[in-house]
Amino acid sequence: MIPDWMNEKDTYVPPKKGGAYLYKTMRSMGLIMSRITIQTGSEGKINIPAKWKIIVLLLSIIAISVTNNKTVLLFFAAATLLIIALKPPEVINRIVKNAFASGIIASIFLLPAFVTNPVGRMNNLLVLIKVMLSISLVSIFNHSTQWNHITRGLRCLHVPTVFVFILDITLKYIYVLGNFINEMLTAHVMRAVGKNKDKYGSIGGIMGVTFIRGNELNKAMYEAMVCRGFTDDYKGL
Repeated sequence: MIPDWMNEKDTYVPPKKGGAYLYKTMRSMGLIMSRITIQTGSEGKINIPAKWKIIVLLLSIIAISVTNNKTVLLFFAAATLLIIALKPPEVINRIVKNAFASGIIASIFLLPAFVTNPVGRMNNLLVLIKVMLSISLVSIFNHSTQWNHITRGLRCLHVPTVFVFILDITLKYIYVLGNFINEMLTAHVMRAVGKNKDKYGSIGGIMGVTFIRGNELNKAMYEAMVCRGFTDDYKGL
């Protein structure tokens, strides 16, 4: 005989929006991780060495910053728009968003000057255009150059080794720990049922585990560098 309680149907219905904060966090982490390209080509068919890109970028930003000639600014604007037009649609979307975001932030800072000094509005407008052009050039460089090529280009330009090493290791560990956090969130979602009332406690626990994991990776990397006789001569990948 089968007990009556085994014949009863389970009528449990999980509450709506259960774990929504976890899905939002995972989506945000996925967007951040998608912007970090690890050893995969984001460069075009014409492979220009990163050191020359860095030099051109710095010279362009300096020229845009110091010039007051509108013809020069129009030249840079036309060149920037031409380069952006040759990019894939998703890259164009990101570059344009970065440019407009920087323009909005610059407008907020320049708003008092626009209001209190009507005579200098043209100069303030030029500053706004320069900011948007500079951010657009940086975004183009970011989306057309692999990060390991950037570190190699910085070493070719005799940038201090410590700076290049910190930059490269930071990018690597953002990717490694980002994947670790995403896996932890996925495991938590798979085990969670219903609506979690202690959202911040769950996120705090995940961040605590991530901190411990990062500390362990830090010690392991230090021991590996000691065993391999690291001599501060960092050349990148």
